[in-house]
Amino acid sequence: MKISIILFVLITSSFSSIANEIDPKDIIGIWGNSEDGGKTIWAYDQYFPNGSLKSWGRIPQTPIQFKVEGTYEVKHKFKTSSCLTISKTSHPELMPVGEHWCDEIIELNDKVFVYKSSDGEITILYRQDL
Repeated sequence: MKISIILFVLITSSFSSIANEIDPKDIIGIWGNSEDGGKTIWAYDQYFPNGSLKSWGRIPQTPIQFKVEGTYEVKHKFKTSSCLTISKTSHPELMPVGEHWCDEIIELNDKVFVYKSSDGEITILYRQDL
C-alpha cells in the first residue's frame, strides 16, 4: 500500500512539473510545418494572444491549398494540451467548421513546438520570423 501511494505521488508530481515547464505564451507566433526538419515549409500556423488561430499553406504531394481559422486553448491537467476548434475553412470536406481536437504538447520553446496527436503521431513545428 505504501508503495502505491509513493508511486502515485511521484507520477503526479512528474506530470505537474512537465506542465509547469510549458508557458502557454510561448505558443504565440508563427510556426512552420515541414517534412525536412524545417528546411522547407509547406504550411503555417499563426497563434494570436487573443486565442485565435490562422493556418494556411499547401498539403504536401497535392495541389490543395488551404486557409483555416479557429480558436485555441492551452490546457493544463495531467498533461499540457493545445485544443483547437475550426471556425472558418477553405476546404470543409477536409476540415469542417466545428471540428475540435486536442494535442498533447511535448515541447514548446523559442525554436520548436512539438506535439503528439491522439493517434500517437508526433509533429514538430518550427518558429518562423515572417
